Parts: sequence; C-alpha cells; structure tokens
Amino acid sequence: MITLMRRTDLKLLLCFLLFSSSLPAGSAGWDIKFAGSDSDPVIADGVLYVGSADGAVYAIDPANGATKWRFQTGEGLTSGPEIITMPRTGASRDEMIAKALEAPRAKGKKSIDLTPVVRKGTVFVGSGDFSFYALDAETGKAKWSFAAGSQIVRNTVDEDGTAYIVTEKGLHALDASTGQRKWLFETLQEIPLQQMNMVQRLGKRPALGPVRGEKALYLTAWPFRMSTTPQKGFVYAVSPESGTALWVTALDGLDITAPVAAKELVFVTAEDPRSPPQPANPMGTSSNRETLYAINAADGKVRWTIGAERVYGPSRLLIAENAIYFKTDKKLVAVELETGKALWSFGAEAIRGDPKVDSRHLYIVTHKGTIARPDDTLHALALATGQEKWSQKLEGGARRHIIHEGVVYAGGTHLYALDAASGAKRWSFEGPLRHSARLVSGDRIFAISPTVDYFGSNRVDQGYLVSIDAKTGKQ
Repeated sequence: MITLMRRTDLKLLLCFLLFSSSLPAGSAGWDIKFAGSDSDPVIADGVLYVGSADGAVYAIDPANGATKWRFQTGEGLTSGPEIITMPRTGASRDEMIAKALEAPRAKGKKSIDLTPVVRKGTVFVGSGDFSFYALDAETGKAKWSFAAGSQIVRNTVDEDGTAYIVTEKGLHALDASTGQRKWLFETLQEIPLQQMNMVQRLGKRPALGPVRGEKALYLTAWPFRMSTTPQKGFVYAVSPESGTALWVTALDGLDITAPVAAKELVFVTAEDPRSPPQPANPMGTSSNRETLYAINAADGKVRWTIGAERVYGPSRLLIAENAIYFKTDKKLVAVELETGKALWSFGAEAIRGDPKVDSRHLYIVTHKGTIARPDDTLHALALATGQEKWSQKLEGGARRHIIHEGVVYAGGTHLYALDAASGAKRWSFEGPLRHSARLVSGDRIFAISPTVDYFGSNRVDQGYLVSIDAKTGKQ
C-alpha cells in the first residue's frame, strides 16, 4: 500500500521556487507553483495573502500571480507529517500513545495551515512553529510575534483590537497592536486531576471556537478519549473583557462541535455517550447517535435538544434565517431555531463536507465509491421544505463547494461551475487540482492543489495556486 505524504527534503529544496510564475504578468489567468496547505487565501486592499506548507506567508498580486513579499516562519524546523512509531512493550496502550506523541508535540513544524486575518494594514496568522505573527501588510516585515508554546489551532482578530488564538492551554486574548497577552482562559479545568494524568502527558485537546456573541465569547472543549476520562464535554461563555467564565455547561458525550450563536442561543452537537468500557474493550463501544443542543446564551441552560443518526466524523451546523441545519454523515435535519421543532430531513448513505446556502437553496454533497474513485453528487434542496430541486453528479469528487452570485463552484480533481437555479453545467476546468475553489473575488476564482509525493517512490505531483476566469473557466 502506498501512502501519500509530503517529503521534507524535497520541500526544503523547493522552498524558494514554490512561487515562480508560469505565465507572463498581465495574462488573463495564471498558476504558480505552491506547496499547498489548509490555509485559505484572502484578499484585502487588492492583495492576496495565503499561508503555505513551506512555513511562509505570501503576499501575491491577484492580477498576475507576482509575489510582493514572502515571510518565512519555522526557521530550523522540518516540514511535513510526523511518523510516529509505538514499540512493542509491556506498557499499556495509553502509555504507548502518550510516549509516542510527546516528542512531536514539543517541536512544532514548518507549516502554516491557518488562514491569515487582515486588519488595518496588519496580517495576523498562527504558524506551525507555535508562534502567532503580526506582519506589516505592505512590506511583510514582522511587527511582533507571540510564542504560544504549543500548536495554534485557530486564530481570529476582532475589530476592537483584540486577537484571539486557541491552543491546548485554552483561549488567549492578545493586544493586536503590541502582542501582549491580556488574559488566558484555561479549558477542561473541570476534570479531576487524577483523571487527567495521562491526558496531561498528551496535552489537552484544544478548544473549538471562539464565536463572538453580544456579551460573551463561546467555545467548546472535550478531553482525549482515555479509559480514565469521563464522557463529558463543556460549553463555555467567557467575558471578552476579563477572560473569566460567565457560565460553564457540561454535556454528556464527546466530539463536541464548535459553537454557533443566533437569537440569544448557542448551538453545539455532541456524540451521545458510548457504552461503558469493559476489560476486553477499554475504549468502549461507539454511539450511533448525535444530539444537537440549544443553550441559553444568558445562563447556559439547555433549552431544547434533537437527535440524529451518525456513524463517524464530526457533524456540521449552519444557521440561515429562522432555522438551523444539523448535518451528520447520515442525516441532514432542518430545525426551527427557537423551538427545536424538526421542519424536514434529508437522508443518504454518506453525506460529506459542509452544507452551504443562498437565498433559495441548501446545497449538500452525497458520496459513494472510494477515495480514489469518488462518485459524488451535489444536491440543491429547497430551504423551506427540503425538496430536491436538482442534483448533479460530479466526476472526480466534490470536496468543497462555494456559492457566489448565482453560481455554485464545486469539484475535486475537476472544478465545475453550475447554475445555482437549475444545476446546469456552465463550464468545467480540468487542471492540476485536487481541491475545489478556495476563494471567489470579483471575476476570478482561486483554487489550490497541494504538492504531494509518494512514500517509497520518486514520483512527485507539484502543487499549484491557480487563478481562473469565473465566467469562462479558462486561465
């Protein structure tokens, strides 16, 4: 079996070549060599900013692909995935996992997987080297950096001048002008220390969020699943001024999602509690149900719940007007926000990705086939009734989709433009893509394919950042 992974030595050699333009400046479209990452490109004041798997932040002219500046993070660190081995010893499974993960956790790596945030002439982004950077948007020079001490999994910046980053320690609030920490809110303090001994060696699972409400920041956290830890997850309301908890709500279950907030309610989902651990199976048996919780933003009390079938993977939540759409890998349920009344549901063998909405439809992807040969279908459902208005099979899969000005851009190895009203194909782009569009801005689409090499082989698939004409699908 061949495993896909990025090769460290190749990336380091190509580090300074990744952004050479393949088309002349001023051409209708362009593509540039790009290592790829989970960082989405953003455009601010006519400049495209994106993080890369080579550990650099790039400022790019979106008209021609020319690099305006490049800022390198992770100096001295390697890039790519860590290979973890667990020796055959008499130690318990929990102890072997903890020992195997201790070394990678301490080092960090050269990669940027977070999306930059641009505010008032400054680019903010967290790096795989465990630091958060504020860069001058015009020159790319560092204004300041904050050493977080562990992996930064989310970053955001409020208009009020506060930057928030999430690590395994909890939620950090930083002064966006200086980088000085205002406060730290530590999560998972509710679990007794004697139950956290193994988890402390692993590090705490980072929180999800934050989401800004009218009077609080909301986030969720749950512990790594160990035989000593309870099946509990927590929803927190945190004061943005002081960093203290306004309330904490404990829920039975794991796999809690990031919160969403609307109409003085906070919504999360959690996998229902599993069967108790047994000597033959210390991790217990998985649950096949997921519950959506509506929690009062004022006091943290649960107002209503509704459940849905699940098998694996995290659920997704989407709010549109007076409904919340609750998606598992088996079910999509439309629920009235204030009452928890089920309005309609849509079921399938496998539902993947995030649902998206416009003024008329909710768009969802169902999946068949294999990872290598996906058989995906994009469905447009009426928001009010869930009735299917159209569906379109997409060759090469549909990992992501974006709706922009009456067009749905979706695909995997191919990128398609579909009329949002009818589902008719306007065009398809068969370029070097393994992901769909990441950003639509003006009349251009920006899509990313990561650089991939093959373990045990000399084969390398070069990644690209591609600019495509949104009307024609041509470069």
